[in-house]
Amino acid sequence: MTENFDGIWAELEQHAEYATQEGILSLRILQDSAFDFLLGVQVPENIRMLLIRIERENVINQLSLPRSKGFEIRQTVLPEDRRHHATIQLVLSDRRYQDIFSRLTGDVASSCSHEPSEKAMIHALLQRLTMWQQFLDRYGAEGLSPAAQRGLYGELRFLHDYLMPAVGVAQAVPAWTGPRKVQQDFQISGIAIEVKTSIAKQHQNVSVASEQQLDDTGLDALYLYHLSLREVHDGGETLPGIIDRIRNDLSNDPDVSRHFEDLLILAGYLDEHRGRYEGTGYADRTMQTFHVREGFPRITEQALVNGVGDVQYSVSLAACAPFIVDDGNFRAEIVRSRHE
Repeated sequence: MTENFDGIWAELEQHAEYATQEGILSLRILQDSAFDFLLGVQVPENIRMLLIRIERENVINQLSLPRSKGFEIRQTVLPEDRRHHATIQLVLSDRRYQDIFSRLTGDVASSCSHEPSEKAMIHALLQRLTMWQQFLDRYGAEGLSPAAQRGLYGELRFLHDYLMPAVGVAQAVPAWTGPRKVQQDFQISGIAIEVKTSIAKQHQNVSVASEQQLDDTGLDALYLYHLSLREVHDGGETLPGIIDRIRNDLSNDPDVSRHFEDLLILAGYLDEHRGRYEGTGYADRTMQTFHVREGFPRITEQALVNGVGDVQYSVSLAACAPFIVDDGNFRAEIVRSRHE
């Protein structure tokens, strides 16, 4: 976004101090858009909101509007709405989420403002808000836990070090399925890769989230990639650091870059939390890849007795030694999946 939403809201809040009547102070933004997007402040409460004026014939079913921590969405008819119009209001409902709300509204406005029709704009708006609803419901205002930070770092390292060089960014980024809560973290041309990251020193185990995560049914091949790290305070590579490296590599492809940014949001990462992640860096200890096939220590769906499900378990990496794959052969296998 080229416009400073926080700055506009701050100015509106200053004007609100001198307002003598209750209501909404607003300012139209995105002058090059065919649609009416406005930033507003509710007087006297100083509640921030994004307003979108629409034709009344396109009013949305209230039950289909997403609701989430930090924001709510309303439909109303304001005094300034013209005869056949109504207004969608995206309202900050919890000031703890103010920084995220600025990012959310900027993202929503930029994603929806150039759609070819008002119906398409509203459809894009609801899709975008649903994505943010998922983010806020999973991660709230606090950001990622230390374990989630390590897990995301490991997935991004695999994306950067293995997949992007092997198949190119246009195939590599869409192959990152972990943020969409698919069973494995990467899927490309019949090959799936589950990434596990740990900081334990010896006798390492990896946690498996379900009976499907290490199940190769229907796949040409399933691999488990394990990255062992050492945490380094105020040193090593940080989570924002690997993200910056990938962003730099994607800078010449705007479409892939936008896709990557969407996946980061689904994975729980926002630049607004960057300061919380920069104090912890990572140094590599070991990297291993295992071919998950017949005989691999795992629990699969077929092995479960009737009535048992939602299984979580751990696997000792020492027991997986017979299934280690040579790194060069593994990289060659990924290269062969290019454009298939």
